[in-house]
Amino acid sequence: MRVLLARPAPDPETIGLRHVMLVEPLELEVLASLCRPDAEPVVVDLTLERDSFEDFLRRERPDVVALTGYITNVKAMIAACRSAKARDPRTVTIVGGVHCEVCPEHLDDPAVDFRVVRNAVTAFPALLDHVRDKGPVPPGVLRSGERLDPARLPPHDFAWVHPDRRTTARYRDRYFYIFQDKVALLKTAFGCPYRCNFCFCREITSHEYRERALEDVLDELAAIEQREIYIVDDDFLVSEKRVKAFVDGLRRRGIDKHYLVYGRADFIAKHPVSLETFRDAGLSTVIVGFESFLPGELERYGKGGSLETNRAAVDVLNRLGIDCYATLILHPSWGRAEFSATGRALRALGIKNVNLQPLTPLPGTGLASPEEALVIGRDDFARWDLAHVTLRPERMSVSEYYRQIIRLYLVTLYHPRHLLGYLKYPLRMQWRMAAGSRRVHQQYLSKLEEARRLERAGVYARRAPPGEGRP
Repeated sequence: MRVLLARPAPDPETIGLRHVMLVEPLELEVLASLCRPDAEPVVVDLTLERDSFEDFLRRERPDVVALTGYITNVKAMIAACRSAKARDPRTVTIVGGVHCEVCPEHLDDPAVDFRVVRNAVTAFPALLDHVRDKGPVPPGVLRSGERLDPARLPPHDFAWVHPDRRTTARYRDRYFYIFQDKVALLKTAFGCPYRCNFCFCREITSHEYRERALEDVLDELAAIEQREIYIVDDDFLVSEKRVKAFVDGLRRRGIDKHYLVYGRADFIAKHPVSLETFRDAGLSTVIVGFESFLPGELERYGKGGSLETNRAAVDVLNRLGIDCYATLILHPSWGRAEFSATGRALRALGIKNVNLQPLTPLPGTGLASPEEALVIGRDDFARWDLAHVTLRPERMSVSEYYRQIIRLYLVTLYHPRHLLGYLKYPLRMQWRMAAGSRRVHQQYLSKLEEARRLERAGVYARRAPPGEGRP
């Protein structure tokens, strides 16, 4: 039985953060590790391939096709399953991934035989056994046309196997994250213990949080060839005790690598000594969800913490020489004053790497918005990328909102003081980031022009009061 595992190419409508961060399909490497030897799994990363998915179908002639992706990949996954069925109706098609687990109805299509909605590490090999031997369909798997019944889902088992990274060897040198080159991914925990109302992470694990056994994590880490490691936990800096145990394990085993992790501002502000110890063991970068530097906004998001904590966290990272990648949420109530105040705060704190995310009410999260508040349709999946303006701005036109996003990126990323700081990175990465940033900038400019065309056509009503339009 031949199994083809694929990650779809991004839709042209999706604003391409892939231009500045492209990492390995860890979920497919895990699925490949779960296949029996006779399954001959082949992993195809269509984000990097020049050949089409149909080319791989003709070449590999798979018995089973499995795809994973995010909300932006919904239509691409369905299209791939239709292509597989068109080539050979006997081909078994399987879809999964985080969006499928929370919103499986979005991937219900006659061309999709099975949707994995729970415990993929356990369900996937059992599903292959079903395909091979016609045994029972495992729990946590929906057939085509079957509706999700939460009461019938098994509990989360949080199982894990070490990924088969050999299956992506031909792509390995092309994976990167901002300035981390040839980066490898490591997952040490599932879910998140916090309750931010905008976040999709907790929905995937039904609000449960579990950590992997640390010795097993270290076993996997020691086997990774790459030196740049991106720990993809929703929040790695949860427990001071666990961070210390991880660092102690690195030293005990003589593991010498560099680490990029997610972490909350309150942990960083409260535990500078732990951060310093981790830095000495290889921590180079922390992605911090500050969400906002404006008064009152953190309460909107159920984030906890405070502006003072955010500033203290930046101070700790700057003092320790740890790179900070900041993520911010842009609220639809913002006017030009809020954009300008945010830019001043970022410059004052010395933050040069930032990801600006217009508030996006992803399905399944605690954010609910009426249809009339949306400027993008619910089924326009490719644009639900946390980069498009999804909610109608309250104090300016959609085009002006895009213009303010572009301006905020420019005054932050290209501040003269920051340009010199980029020189510490390898020239290859400087060039890649410059080229990638230019592509993203061009995409944003196209969205600005698109919004202006729609406004002229009367599709987007202009709601900007005096003083909030273009200068």
